[in-house]
Amino acid sequence: MKKVVVLFFVLFLIISCRNDEIIKDLFQEPPVSPIAQTIKTCIPVGYAATAMVAYFQGNKFKNVRVEENKNATVLYIDTSVDYPYKFKDDTYGEMIVAGIQLSENTAILSVFFTETSIRTGRFRLKDVKTFPVIYNNESIKVVYAGYDINFGGDIDLIMNLTQDEIDIELEKLGLEIPYSEYLAIDQNAWIIDIYHNNTFDDFTDDVFEINGGQQSIEVSDYELGSSVSAMQIAMINTEYSLNCLKNPTQGYAFMQDVELESKSKGNTVFGSVFYTFHSRCDGDVEVTVATGNFITSIGKEINLELL
Repeated sequence: MKKVVVLFFVLFLIISCRNDEIIKDLFQEPPVSPIAQTIKTCIPVGYAATAMVAYFQGNKFKNVRVEENKNATVLYIDTSVDYPYKFKDDTYGEMIVAGIQLSENTAILSVFFTETSIRTGRFRLKDVKTFPVIYNNESIKVVYAGYDINFGGDIDLIMNLTQDEIDIELEKLGLEIPYSEYLAIDQNAWIIDIYHNNTFDDFTDDVFEINGGQQSIEVSDYELGSSVSAMQIAMINTEYSLNCLKNPTQGYAFMQDVELESKSKGNTVFGSVFYTFHSRCDGDVEVTVATGNFITSIGKEINLELL
C-alpha cells in the first residue's frame, strides 16, 4: 500500500511539473519593446522638428550649427550637449535635420542620425525620410508613416522635391487624430504633437503627445522558414515630457502579436494587449486587458526600460 501511495505521489509531481511547463509555454508576459521602440523613434523626431521650427523663429542654440544648403536649411545638432532624450542602451552622436520652409507655418523636414544607434530588439534606426510639419504659437504637428523610416541608404541634404512630392507630404497633415486603437492601426502613420507653451527657445517645457499606429511583418531566416511574426501596434493620447523620462504619464497603447516558429521550436504566440499609462513615474505600464497567450498578465505592470 505504501508503494502505491509513493508511486501515486511521484506521478502527481511529474504531471504537475509538466503542467507547469505547459502553462509556462502557453501563457507569457506580453512584450513592451514595441512601445518603447515607438517612443524612442517619435521623441527624437519630434525634438528635431522643434529644433528646426525654433530656428525658423529666429532662435539660436549653442549645440546647433547651421548651414544653408541650396534650398534647404541644415541643422547639425550635437546630442552630447543639452540633449535630454537619451534612452537606455542607445548611443548618440550628431543629429542632422534638413528642412524646407514652405510657408509661415509649414515645412518639410528630414532627420539623419550619425554615429547614433536607437535600438529596441532587432530594430535599428538609421534615418527618417521626408515628413511634413505644421506649427503655430501653441503646438507643432509632425506626421510620418512607416515607409518614412529608412534603415540605410545615402544621406541627401539637398531635398530637391517636386511639387507633387511636396503635395503628397502635405496631405499627411490631413490625417485625423485616432480615437480608437483600430482606427489608429488602419492609419499606419504616427502623429506627434509637441505643445511648446509658446516658448520656442525653451525645450524643457515641451510636452509630446503621440497618436497613431502601424502594422509590420517580419520573417527571420526566410530560407529555413524559422519564424514569421506579424504585429499591429497603436498608441492613443500618449503623453511624454521631461517631467518623467521613465514612462509616458498618460494615454493608452494597443498591441496584437502573432508569431509562428519552426517545428523544432514549436513556439506559437497569439494575443492582444491593451496597455494603460499612469502618472506615477516608475517606468511601468499597466496591462489593462489581454487575450490569448497574454491573458494571465491582466493587471500586471511591466517596466518599459526606457532608462
